[in-house]
Amino acid sequence: MSLSTEQFKVVGPHHPIVAVLGEDAILPCTLVPAMNAENMELGWFRSTFSQAVFINWNQQDEIEEQMAEYRGRTSLVSNLLTQGQAAVHIHKVQVSDNGMYTCFFRKAGFYEEADLELKVAGMGSDPQVHIEGPEEDGVRLVCKASGWFPKPQVQWRDVSGNKFPVLSEAHTQDTEELFSVEATLVVRDSSVGNVTCSVLNPVLGQEKAMAIYIPAWRKALLYADWRKEQFQACEFTLDPDSAHPKLCVSHERKYLTWKDHSGDLNAKCSVLGLEGITSGRCYWEVEIENKSHSKWTLGVCRKDSKRTGPYMELPDRGFWVMGKFNNRYFSWTDHVTWLSPRQDPCRVGVFLDYSEGDVSFYNMIDGSHIFSFLPASFSGTLFPYFMFEYGDVSMTMCSMASGSEALPVLLNNFPPLEETLSTPREVFCSGCGVDGAPPEAESPLLP
Repeated sequence: MSLSTEQFKVVGPHHPIVAVLGEDAILPCTLVPAMNAENMELGWFRSTFSQAVFINWNQQDEIEEQMAEYRGRTSLVSNLLTQGQAAVHIHKVQVSDNGMYTCFFRKAGFYEEADLELKVAGMGSDPQVHIEGPEEDGVRLVCKASGWFPKPQVQWRDVSGNKFPVLSEAHTQDTEELFSVEATLVVRDSSVGNVTCSVLNPVLGQEKAMAIYIPAWRKALLYADWRKEQFQACEFTLDPDSAHPKLCVSHERKYLTWKDHSGDLNAKCSVLGLEGITSGRCYWEVEIENKSHSKWTLGVCRKDSKRTGPYMELPDRGFWVMGKFNNRYFSWTDHVTWLSPRQDPCRVGVFLDYSEGDVSFYNMIDGSHIFSFLPASFSGTLFPYFMFEYGDVSMTMCSMASGSEALPVLLNNFPPLEETLSTPREVFCSGCGVDGAPPEAESPLLP
C-alpha cells in the first residue's frame, strides 16, 4: 500500500469513560491535525481487529463485520466528522461492555489508532442490615446487597461516622456478572446505638446506606431469646366493624381474606385488631398465604390514623408496618425500605414494646430478624393493622399456646409445626351480611 501524503494521528480520551449500567456511552476519537473524516474508514474494536464493535466505510455501516452482542446497539456520531472528530454511540450499556477499546482511522492506505477505556458501573440494591443475635460479648450484624458492578466496597460506621472493622466480607457474581455482597460485623461497644452499613461503588464514588437501631444494648443481646424480655404472647382478634367492605373476616375473627378484590388495584383495604394496646410488651403472630403477584402490609397503627382514600403507611402518620410488593418485601420509614429476609416469611411475629417505642418483625419459622423501626414516642392506643391492596392473599391470627402470658416464643428453638386446622371456617363478609366460601388451604398452627 502506498503511503498517503495526508498523515495524521488519532487521539483518544485521556481518562476512562464512565457509563452507568443500562444507560448509553459515547466513545470519541479525534484526528490531529483536524481534517475531514467523512470518506475515511472508521472502526472501533475490542482486543483484536476481529472483534469489531462498529465499522463505517464511506459513510456506510458494515453490520456484517460486527460482533453479535453489538448489533443493533451501536451507531456513529457523525455531526463533527468534517472537523476530524468521530464517536461510536453504544446503547444500553451492559457489564460485558466494560474494558479496553481501540478506535481506528484509515485513508488511502495510511492508518492510525488509539486506545480508550470504558468503565461500566451499576448501583445495585439498597443494603439490608439484620441483627443475627448474640456473638460472644457482642451483637452480630449482617449487611447484604446485590446487583452491583464492579465489586462494591462495604463500610460499617457508628452514628459519629467512626468506622468499624469488618469481621468478614464475601462477594459472589450472578449470570449477568453483577456482584452481591454479604458483610458481617460484631459490635461489642455497649454505648453504640445506631450502626450504618454503606455500600460504595468505587467507579461512581456513590454509595447507598442503611442504618439499624439497636434499641438498647440489653435488648440487643437478647434479640434471639425474647423469653428474658418477658414479652406477653397476645391473643388478638379482628374487628369486623373496622374492615373495608371488600374484606371478609371469619366469625371467629381470626381469618382475613377478600370478599371482592376487583376494581381499583391501588385501593388499600384494611382492618384493625379488636383489642388495643396502651402499655407493656407483647407479640403476636400472623400466618400469610399469598401468591407472588400481591401487595399487603401488616403491623400496628394508631386508631385515629387515616385509612380511607389514598394514604401512606408512614410512622409520622401513625403506621409501623412491613409488607410484600409482588416478589419483594419492604417497610415504610420516611421512604420505602426494601428488605431481604433469609426466606419468605410466611409466619411473621410482630413485637411491640410500647414504653420503649419499639416495633420489630421476625420470621417465626427460622427465628430470623426482618426489620426494626427507629424508636418512636407512642401516644394513645395502638392496634394490630392488616392491609390488602391486590392479589390472592389471606391472613390468619395464629393461636398461641395456652397459658402463654409471660412465656413468649424462643426464636432460636422453634417447636415443629405438628397440628393443622382442618375444620371449615365460617366467614363473615363485612358489609355483605352473608357467609363467604371457606378457604381451601389449611393453616399450620403451633401445638
